[in-house]
Amino acid sequence: MNTNGHFRAVIFDVDGTLFDTLPSLAAAANSVLVQAGLREVSTSLLRTALNEGLRAMFRKSIALQTVPVEPGLATQLEIEYLEQYMQRWLPAAPLYAHLHDALSALKTPDLKLGICTNRDRASTEVLLAQARIEGVFDVIVGMGDAPHPKPAADPLLLVLEHMGISASEALFVGDSYMDATCAQQSQVRFAAHLGGYAGQPGDLLPNVFSFSDYDQLTNWVLGHQSATRDACHA
Repeated sequence: MNTNGHFRAVIFDVDGTLFDTLPSLAAAANSVLVQAGLREVSTSLLRTALNEGLRAMFRKSIALQTVPVEPGLATQLEIEYLEQYMQRWLPAAPLYAHLHDALSALKTPDLKLGICTNRDRASTEVLLAQARIEGVFDVIVGMGDAPHPKPAADPLLLVLEHMGISASEALFVGDSYMDATCAQQSQVRFAAHLGGYAGQPGDLLPNVFSFSDYDQLTNWVLGHQSATRDACHA
């Protein structure tokens, strides 16, 4: 993997990376569970399951019930959860601090921005629109767009294909084992967002950079770009 070359693209995960979505998703799930006479599930217990997608997170909440849930009922509750989430809870998810400024700084003529997520395309586009960043990204790949979701390489490689760049020219920013593994399998450099939903620090390895605040990522990427340009002209 190239760890020194110039970036031509920065690609982002969504949940736990661009948006802090876990609280609103857990609230939607628990609302449906309680209405059905089931028990609430702690947000912390759903944390890592969200990395697999919205449906996977809800199925985890069903699996954690103290009494078995009949499959037909589980399917119906999942449908209700997705409907309630889209109608009521989706706009409640905030962007992480300083992300607006980071995207503005990184969106340059020689640097493309993309999204690679296990979230469905429809809800991803609603999130981007409500945060007023829908026009920032050149390519969006979501659940179902590639043959296999993260942690497989397929979705990230599809982003690169649409951008017309090589793996060595990209940086993937994520917050989970799914993201780190996807990047590694794609031979793309990985930057770890420490404020997301990783189960433990080791889940975010290997990475070329880790950060807690988006100001740090912005400074690192732009500094890296400047350093590699200077090296090429030396």
